[in-house]
Amino acid sequence: MKALVLPLLMSMLLPLAAAAQDADRMNAMRTAFGAWLESNQTSGTGALAFEGAYVSAIGDATAPIELASVSKSITALCAAVLRDSGDLDMAASVRDLLGRGPDVSVASLITHTSGIIEDVTQKLMPDWLDTDERRGSDVLEAMAAPTGVPEQYVYNNVNYALLGLVIEASVSGSYEDTCHRLVMDPVGVTGTPSPRAGGFLSWGGWTMSPRDYSRLHAHWFGPGTTTGRDPFNYPHAQLFENGPYYGLGTVFRPNRTGDGTFNFWHFGALCFPGRMNVGSYAVTFGGKWTAIMGYDACVDFDTMLALDAQIGRAAYGVSE
Repeated sequence: MKALVLPLLMSMLLPLAAAAQDADRMNAMRTAFGAWLESNQTSGTGALAFEGAYVSAIGDATAPIELASVSKSITALCAAVLRDSGDLDMAASVRDLLGRGPDVSVASLITHTSGIIEDVTQKLMPDWLDTDERRGSDVLEAMAAPTGVPEQYVYNNVNYALLGLVIEASVSGSYEDTCHRLVMDPVGVTGTPSPRAGGFLSWGGWTMSPRDYSRLHAHWFGPGTTTGRDPFNYPHAQLFENGPYYGLGTVFRPNRTGDGTFNFWHFGALCFPGRMNVGSYAVTFGGKWTAIMGYDACVDFDTMLALDAQIGRAAYGVSE
């Protein structure tokens, strides 16, 4: 079973051109997604937003899709809002906050630099599929002690399972209600736990319509919010030399134009052979174009990279 994949994608490196022929670019992104779906013999839906406002549907953009690992953005943004309100200290130890667990900082969970190497969720998630119970506490019980190099990035669902528990320990209320109130309500959108993957909620179990998630992503990762305007103000880790960063539940990097904007992107997948195979892709380019796409297949890294490259070319007006 393969689940919740995070590739590091190359088309995000392109500089954002000046806004022009926006309708043509929207149509080009729609066409690119359609061509990608056809080439991979699958189906999907999505939505596009421009400068924070929903613009256009790709298929039925009102029906919820599985966000899969794109759900991590909701969890990290929820923690960021709690930090800004003074309700969560990012430097605090998870053990101190929970009364048990690893002695690692909250910030290290957000950036996958906690030193927690073994991803026990990969073995346990098949048994948790199609169950209602939230599984963060089960992950805490099953996880191994951190053995990795401190501050070294290792993508691991366990970090976000623990982050969900930390959020609950910081406020009066459930993770679900708190993050809905802090992350979704300000944008006027609605998300719900997946009826099939809701047990993985804080690391991969939210569902939302593409129309709503396009607005959410555009809002929080656009220049109108601190998170979109200055992601370096929040915990972040550089993935490799001269490469992008991980923070706020997403990968990001500054635009090379030096205009002060950023690109944010993430892929997700829930892959249970013979039971459930879905993927998702979300991106905001320089606070301008946002796309969210869900599809009914599990695909490999190169195929994800192809989707990213095709959408990037369309958004930036770059021809083949």
